[in-house]
Amino acid sequence: MRFGLLGPLTVHDAGGRPLAVPTPKSRALLAALLLEPNRLVSRERLAAALWGERPPATAAAALSNYVSQLRRTLSAADAGRLASVPTGYRLLVHDGEVDAEEFTLLLAEAKTAQSRQDWVSVSRLTRAAEQLWRGAPLADAPVSEVLRPQITHYEQARVQAREWHFAAELRLGRHHEIVPEISRWTARYPLHEVFCAQLILALFRSGRQAEALLAFERVRHDLAEELGTDPGRALRDLHRSLLVDDPALQWTGPAAAENGRHADAVHAATGHPGGSASVDADVPGGATSVDADVPGGATSVDADVPDGAAGPRTVRTWSAPSQLPADVPDFTGRADEVRTLIELLTPRPDDRGPRMAVVTGMSGVGKTALAVHIARLLRDRFPGGQMFTDLHGFGLGTRQDPHDLLGRFLSDLSGTPAGPGLPIPGDTDGRAALLRTCLTDRGVLMVLDNAHDAEQVLPLLPGSAGCSVLITSRNALPDLPVGARLPLEPLGEGDQRAMLSAFCGADRVLAEAGDATRILTACAGLPLALRIVGAKARVRPSWPLRTIAEQLEAGDGRLRALSAGSLSVHTSFASSYRMLRDSRDRHERDAARAFRLLSLWRGDWLSLDASAALLGLPARRTAEVLGLLGDVHLLQNPEPGRYRFHDLVGEYAAGRSAAEESGTARRAALLRLLTWYTVATEAASATIAPGMPAGPRFEEGPAGRAPRFHDAAGALAWCVQELPNLREAVQAAALSPRPDLAWRLALNLFGYATTYWWTGVWDTCLRSALATAKAHDDHEGQAWVLFRLGVAHRMAHRHDASLTCLLDCLPHFEASGDLECRAGVHSNLSRAYSGTHRPRQALDYARRAIDLFRRSGSERSEAPLLSGLATAHRAAGELREAEAVYRQVLAMCRELGYLTNIAIALEDLGDTLRALGRRDEALDALTEALALRRQVGDAGGSTDTLVAMGRTHAHFGETAAAQACFDEAEELRGKARLPPWPAGTSAGSEPQRRG
Repeated sequence: MRFGLLGPLTVHDAGGRPLAVPTPKSRALLAALLLEPNRLVSRERLAAALWGERPPATAAAALSNYVSQLRRTLSAADAGRLASVPTGYRLLVHDGEVDAEEFTLLLAEAKTAQSRQDWVSVSRLTRAAEQLWRGAPLADAPVSEVLRPQITHYEQARVQAREWHFAAELRLGRHHEIVPEISRWTARYPLHEVFCAQLILALFRSGRQAEALLAFERVRHDLAEELGTDPGRALRDLHRSLLVDDPALQWTGPAAAENGRHADAVHAATGHPGGSASVDADVPGGATSVDADVPGGATSVDADVPDGAAGPRTVRTWSAPSQLPADVPDFTGRADEVRTLIELLTPRPDDRGPRMAVVTGMSGVGKTALAVHIARLLRDRFPGGQMFTDLHGFGLGTRQDPHDLLGRFLSDLSGTPAGPGLPIPGDTDGRAALLRTCLTDRGVLMVLDNAHDAEQVLPLLPGSAGCSVLITSRNALPDLPVGARLPLEPLGEGDQRAMLSAFCGADRVLAEAGDATRILTACAGLPLALRIVGAKARVRPSWPLRTIAEQLEAGDGRLRALSAGSLSVHTSFASSYRMLRDSRDRHERDAARAFRLLSLWRGDWLSLDASAALLGLPARRTAEVLGLLGDVHLLQNPEPGRYRFHDLVGEYAAGRSAAEESGTARRAALLRLLTWYTVATEAASATIAPGMPAGPRFEEGPAGRAPRFHDAAGALAWCVQELPNLREAVQAAALSPRPDLAWRLALNLFGYATTYWWTGVWDTCLRSALATAKAHDDHEGQAWVLFRLGVAHRMAHRHDASLTCLLDCLPHFEASGDLECRAGVHSNLSRAYSGTHRPRQALDYARRAIDLFRRSGSERSEAPLLSGLATAHRAAGELREAEAVYRQVLAMCRELGYLTNIAIALEDLGDTLRALGRRDEALDALTEALALRRQVGDAGGSTDTLVAMGRTHAHFGETAAAQACFDEAEELRGKARLPPWPAGTSAGSEPQRRG
């Protein structure tokens, strides 16, 4: 067989006939297997290759289908190619069957030939490697980003092969022949300096010097426009040699290709065998850079004119600046960040431009201290000097203007107001160009602290390799063309404690460990806050840490307590906030308003749509203002679509809200959010448990875009993610102008509770909501909460408590005339009586429930009520009647598509069939139930089903199989932290049903 990856995916049988891989997913599957031939590829890896990092719930079954399709396709030519193993699949591939593998082997042979300077073989092998390519790799296989690195590897290897091919052709004197092909590759990769150098040299040797010079100007323009940088040294040296028509650039035969200055020219133009252009190659004709030492520590700048060319040599001098502030004497922590920045900023011989890194973060997080510490550590690696400036982008002081700063930098570099040997231009662009010229090939480290935006920074950047720039800002600077960004987060607990120990003494922190922990909690990982605490502890060494901790925990005075001399957390935050509030830009003023209103929410975080509801803005506009707050690090965005305050910033925002927003505006904003959550939870519950209303319908519309749930799994996942906020919403509603929202929100957790009853969260919210309803004398709310509390107690096997709640709420629903609600209460009473072993009452209430429901004329499914009737039959020992009704219920549930209820019906049916002595049917039903439980992530339900399976095995004398089920149930209960088994039951005993 033959497989093709280097272009559209192809498969041919041994006779060369193409085999069709029909579906896009099948092609993606084959691609993933071919990228790792003869190796085990796990199911998880394959799922990620087909669907990305978040495969759908049906991924496992779909993957099996695609494997079957692919196996049929391959078996038509060669059976046994695709093997299944316990954890994945392996595709058997023989030598020479995959074009990508053949390409790799040819490249390896070319590298060996290159090492022995066999240029004829290099040319032949790389030409053969290129002929294997038919287009973009896997162009028609919809692979996910998971496989992108492997595809990129082959694309980069192809570029490498082209570099080697053109280099070999130039060595062999075939410069005329390669001009058209290398022109196509430079058009495809206009910023690839090796290709550009090879084209320039080929043009020059072909007698096309003017075109060679134009090619250099084209790449210089492209580099400046796209990257803001100049060509690398190899290209610059080649250009200088072109200008003086250096004879060493000419090709004079194969022997000359390996000797003297001619070899140097080829090396500079074509690059090392590794494919990178040589930075250190000598330039022919004597046009080497001048590095003569100058007394007093000054050094010279490269000579402008090569030896032998017309015009005088200009040697300019400068004094190496050393402008770094003193390092923080007790700098602590940030070990990972220090390692990262040192690696990012240390120049390397193969650099094509300056190294740059941006450190961003909120006010007080330690950006400047880290930048100065890093610069001090790197000082010896930059003999050309170290330059530092505070750009005053935030805080007190006038923001620095780039035009004025350029004048200062140029003066600093020469030590005189006249500038570096030339007059300082009057325009900003001219100054920026002169600064780049002065910094060319000089090792200078530049620290630009506290930048406001990219516009303030761009004119100050060097353009050549050997220099490094470290920028700090509260703003994210998204439009700054810098690849390396380091968002600085608050300190972790270990670094916080080490920093406090450095300030206060390790013995003191150890002796007062509890109070030290209170201080760390109050400072919330902010280095500025810890530094202020350290300053207070130093000037008051007799104070116990308890006193400082108490000051920080005193009501809302934490920000006031975090102040010492010129250090103030409040002032630090205020400078960022006031920049927005007092801006002339309406968008920034809107962001300041959002900052104030978001502080009203005491939960951990908010989604974009929830934030939009709170702010009363469209979702798109909300995203813009939240993004602006995130850019200046007044708001954290830990993952897409989620927003939160740092603890101390949130406290500051709350203070601004209380001072600058009216009570009416604050109450209206919070009510919009609570209304949105009420609508959203109602929709989620209706999607998770269709046909089973959680409570009375909420008729009001949301203040923003409510979430839409396409299936039960998505709705359940939303509930799990939002659960902390939903608990907070129940509490907040109790204190709002609409306390009824507290019990409406609690009722709407019904859908969530059908799967996650065992967490106890629903019980807690219902009890809180009941207290709120009682406090406001809300009889409807009390009745509905008691109804749902009865359900919650029954799910947790607290059947006596369930009966109490249900009987207490029944009079309200009887008086209301709502037959459907009365039917629901009666059905749950039936289940509670079944649980307390009173089958006659259970049957009576079950039949009444069905009668009431049918009289109500409701269009909802009566499956839940029939399930209660079947349970009552089983409790009464009427097993055949129970089986018949359970089968009815199962059919209804399958029609509704509610997986949890299908699983419950299957489990109930299986347990009944076990009691009837029908082993195989019982285990079939229970096996399907367990699969569904696992599919929806129902740990509590899975333990129930495992127990039912174990009981079935035990019933038929299969002790080992029974024990295995019980053990697995117990293990799952422990892992999921489920509550203990109800009193009087265990994994192996007859359980009370949770359905």
